[in-house]
Amino acid sequence: MNTLKNISLLAALSFTAVCARADEAGTTLVITSPTTLQVFQRTAQDQADVIIQGTLSGPADAVEAKAELVEGATRGKETEWVLIAGKEHLASGEFSGKLSLQAGGWYKITVRAQKGAQVVAKTTIDQTGVGEVFVTAGQSNSANFGTPKQKAQDDRVVYFDGKSYLPAHDPIPGGCGGGGSPWSILGDLIARSEGVPVCFRSASLTWTEVKSWLPPDTGLYKNLVKCVKPFGTHGVRAVLWHQGESDTLVDTSAATYCERLQTIIETLGRDCGYPLPWFVAQASFHPGSQAPQQNQVAQGQQMAWDKKVAYEGPVTDDLLGEKYRSDGVHFNQAGLDAHAERWFRSLEKQ
Repeated sequence: MNTLKNISLLAALSFTAVCARADEAGTTLVITSPTTLQVFQRTAQDQADVIIQGTLSGPADAVEAKAELVEGATRGKETEWVLIAGKEHLASGEFSGKLSLQAGGWYKITVRAQKGAQVVAKTTIDQTGVGEVFVTAGQSNSANFGTPKQKAQDDRVVYFDGKSYLPAHDPIPGGCGGGGSPWSILGDLIARSEGVPVCFRSASLTWTEVKSWLPPDTGLYKNLVKCVKPFGTHGVRAVLWHQGESDTLVDTSAATYCERLQTIIETLGRDCGYPLPWFVAQASFHPGSQAPQQNQVAQGQQMAWDKKVAYEGPVTDDLLGEKYRSDGVHFNQAGLDAHAERWFRSLEKQ
């Protein structure tokens, strides 16, 4: 596990710009991307393009950036200075470019502006990650209704609240409820296994049928797009979907469930500009419904796997009783641990 210093101070840093001043004329360099604790999704080749964006208040011939490993990091690959924007792209004072990193890990990103041989402004973002990014969606067991609240043990695990990247402490931002979730536990498992930072963004809401997520006009679908798009094209590893309990209470058939879910998945891919992978859990148990209704929803989720609409997520319908559930519906500590472990095994297969 990486040991990152001053994590409480870093968490307090805003998602907004970081400034530096370096010359007598007062040239100011403001960086809006990346930000502290931000995680960029890596490719299958363990690479990522970190977007470098900002503004410069004075004249310069070039903006450059380089990446170094954070203190104590055991994974990653540093870079030399890389040109981000030349003089011809700095006339407006705004610039944008990319820094290609060749391995997952935590990095310190330094950006500088030069005029001739002189560095006129310089600033550093202490921690930026290349790793895994997930958006979670579904019902209460995908949100903050577990007991107790969870806290990632590995400080490479973060939550994104739409503005800032924060240490992964429940309740996860964006999810309803004020309790715990399996996501920080899952993050710990991935970070230890892969050696990279892990980020979660929640789009979960409690009592919702699958039809409540249908595009294009439902609020839940619009929020799902809002949660995915800021990460950019291919910026999310997968959507983790845990939903279905409410559909057993309204007799949703297997075919209808699968059809609706397929519509959501395919439309989200088109709206976000790439075929975003989904992992769909088998989640159908509700104490207020009967086995035939639960079986229909479970079969609908199985159909999604069989049709290659989504990857096979964990089965949680057997995590029942006081051993796993605090109130007959929501997971206790043992249930959250098992939930996270099963997600981890499902992700490992792909």
